[in-house]
Amino acid sequence: MIELSKIQMAAVAILAALLIWTLYGALVSMNVKEPPYQVVETLENGVEIREYSGQIWALTSEDDQNRGFARLFRYISGENDGEVKIEMTAPVVTGAADGERFIAFIIPEGFDLEDAPRPRDDRVRIEAVKERRMAAIAFSGYATEDRRERNLAILEETLKDRGIEVQGEPVLMQYNDPWTPPFMRRNEVAIEVVGG
Repeated sequence: MIELSKIQMAAVAILAALLIWTLYGALVSMNVKEPPYQVVETLENGVEIREYSGQIWALTSEDDQNRGFARLFRYISGENDGEVKIEMTAPVVTGAADGERFIAFIIPEGFDLEDAPRPRDDRVRIEAVKERRMAAIAFSGYATEDRRERNLAILEETLKDRGIEVQGEPVLMQYNDPWTPPFMRRNEVAIEVVGG
């Protein structure tokens, strides 16, 4: 009987921890701003065609995502001219351009290319990203390379079947911090589509 009681207590403790973890994930996700977009069409396999307005990105070229994230986090935490603290937004964008891997934070609305604080670290760049039409597919869990590749294949096949042309390289967009439970995580693979 005593052993059963210990098992029951352990089960209650585990359930309480899972509940707190889930509530944490929901609370954090609700409080992080995201750039607006408009869904113009929903295709098969959950693929969305979206219109994004122009954005300002802080980005750095880096093969190691953790190092790149830390560098950008220092920038928004005040390692910039004026020591301005910039609100964290979602998603964090990773991809490749000109043969280099990059990681980017989207600067919140209210900043433009001229008034975004200049980074003190010359490996951090501030760039304008033009308005664009993107095709995106969402998936949950951790954004492993295998899941990214699997969802990219579905995205590309769906667009090909519809005769929709793409341009540029795909990006991975991750919306949650590392402590959000896997089943609550939102990730997307997206690529720019041609035309409007």
